Amino acid sequence: MSAPSFKIDDIFGVKGQVVVITGGGTGIGKAITAGFAQNGAKVYITGRRKEVLDAAAKDIGGDITSIQGDVSTKEGCGALAEAIAAKESKIDTLINCAGVMRGWRHTIDNHDDPDQVQKLLWEGHEDDDFNYSNSINVNGELVYRDSRASSIIADLIISTHFAGVYFTTAALVPLLRKSDSPSVVVIASIAGLANQRAMGTVSYGVSKVSEYYSAIHLSTLLAGRLHPMKIRVNTICPGIFPSEMTGKSASTEGHTYNLADGAAKAAKRSTVGRPGNPEEIVGPVLLLSSRAGGYIDGAILTVDGGRLMGAGINDGLRLPEETYI
Repeated sequence: MSAPSFKIDDIFGVKGQVVVITGGGTGIGKAITAGFAQNGAKVYITGRRKEVLDAAAKDIGGDITSIQGDVSTKEGCGALAEAIAAKESKIDTLINCAGVMRGWRHTIDNHDDPDQVQKLLWEGHEDDDFNYSNSINVNGELVYRDSRASSIIADLIISTHFAGVYFTTAALVPLLRKSDSPSVVVIASIAGLANQRAMGTVSYGVSKVSEYYSAIHLSTLLAGRLHPMKIRVNTICPGIFPSEMTGKSASTEGHTYNLADGAAKAAKRSTVGRPGNPEEIVGPVLLLSSRAGGYIDGAILTVDGGRLMGAGINDGLRLPEETYI
């Protein structure tokens, strides 16, 4: 038996892999696309905006094919799988990266003011905000136990159909099965782990809480179900990374986004004191998708610069002076 090679290219290399990335045209997804393409993988990226996908493929270079599609429905996921099956006989890696967020429709100045919070809860969201976030992040469906329900937590049930993650993965299982080392990576968010009043929205947080707990189940139940095929399923929960969700880009080129004020300030409260860099999300993804991650299955990696350690309901808010040590 020959000695193992510990060279970086042999351990972390993805050259020759066939990779599918949902939401691969912008933000974190675009960085991940570049990470695979620049290291010799054949990459398929999908999203709703064909022009964005094409621009990303042109900007990055390499072997990238863009496929316009919608992963918010089972039908859309099936259509994506059919389009890829027409071109490929196998898939080595699937990256579920598509995600969206809608902001509060009504903003407040003081998150400790009961009257302002009361107004925010009622006027800040509409039904469509939850439907929109969940259709992409987990394809959740809002179900009310009682039309007179008044408690957000007690009477709001999200029946997760997992179209964005579950059906994309399920639709591509036939192609993943044909890989020698198939891997699925779900990009979730620390928004599903932290209860933050000053950051994010309830509609997004709920979708990501569902996605986070579904990620545990996807990493456990799906990994268990896919055990006969030896398909590994892992989850990454990023902190604040520049993207369309946290800011805007003035150009279709590169990976530079202007962080919104709230996101920029929150990023400074992480241990490293800044938002994440593109390579810092690409690295963990390549780990899970290469020989280096071949013994990792059902894992959840938090990639947030230590942000989660300080996140909580009072994070970023000025408290009464007598409460400080």
